[in-house]
Order: sequence, then C-alpha cells, then structure tokens
Amino acid sequence: MEEKKLKRSLLTIKDITRILNISRRTVYYWIKKGFLHPIRIGTVFRFHPEDIEAVTQRQHPAAPHQKKKILAVDDDFLVRESLKALLERNGFEAEVVASGEEALELLSKEVFDLILTDIRMPKMNGIDTLKAIRDQRKQFGKPPLPEIILTAYDDPTAKEEAEKLGVREFILKPFELDHFVAILKKNLN
Repeated sequence: MEEKKLKRSLLTIKDITRILNISRRTVYYWIKKGFLHPIRIGTVFRFHPEDIEAVTQRQHPAAPHQKKKILAVDDDFLVRESLKALLERNGFEAEVVASGEEALELLSKEVFDLILTDIRMPKMNGIDTLKAIRDQRKQFGKPPLPEIILTAYDDPTAKEEAEKLGVREFILKPFELDHFVAILKKNLN
C-alpha cells in the first residue's frame, strides 16, 4: 500500500515532458548532468515534484541569483576561447560552440539569455544560424532571444541582411572591451 501511495506522489518522465513542455532528451540531459536524481521503481524512473521545481528554477533565465547566460557561436577556436574567457571575466556565464548546428542542439537542452554569433562560418553562416534558432524557438512557443553579430568583416550586404532580420547589434572586431560589455548588458536588460 505504501509503495502505491509513493508512486502516485512521484512524477514520471512522461509527466515531466507534458507539464514542462520539454523533450525527453532534456530530462535525460538533466539526469546526466546530475540536476535530477531519479528513483527507479521497477523499470521506470520517478522523480519528486520538488526536485523538478528546483531544476526549473535553476534553468529559468529570470532567476535573480543566476548570472546571465550567453551562447557564442564562432568557427575559430581561438575566438571561441577568448570570448568565453572575456565573458566569464565580466560576470556572464558562457557556452561556446563552433557551428550553427551545435548551437541548435545546445539550445534544445539549455536556457540562454543572449546569442552572440560570427557571420562567416562554413555550412551555416551567422544569419542562417539566427533564422534556424528563431524557427526552433517559435516551434516550441518560446520568445526570441536578443541576438548580436560579432564579425571581423565589414560587409555591407551582411549588415543589411542582419538589419532586415532585426538583429539588435552588429559589432565589428576588434572592439573596445568596455563598449562591448555595455552592449551586452544593454541587450540583456
């Protein structure tokens, strides 16, 4: 009798995906990262509702105790590592990826507050990456994120395309550090 009562008070993966409108993949990712600790009853994972609430509060971008989280997309390794170090030194949490495809995959698992992308990348350029991110977010009923293009190429065509798309900022490298951080903060607020 006690086990039946316990089962009713616990949530299954199916319950979590339905309630939070997220994929099973996200739930497994949370388990893998140690955010969730399942209780195995037979062959089924179950979770305490308060554990799910704690994870969603941790993942929620508006949580006051969290740093703002930025996703940077650039195909150049040195630029990625430099951006990550720069962002973290200035109080942001940063994830860096090498392609638009990697960005889309990461965005399906994690919550970000701002997208920072290079314009010239193989396969999927920065504009195509931002369009794909917007489509993915729209598909899941999520609002668009602030987007900034960071590039070394002063290409008027790319700049015009970014403006038509409604990208908030188009920053040329090299940039002045204080100005860059001020732009990030402005777009995160």
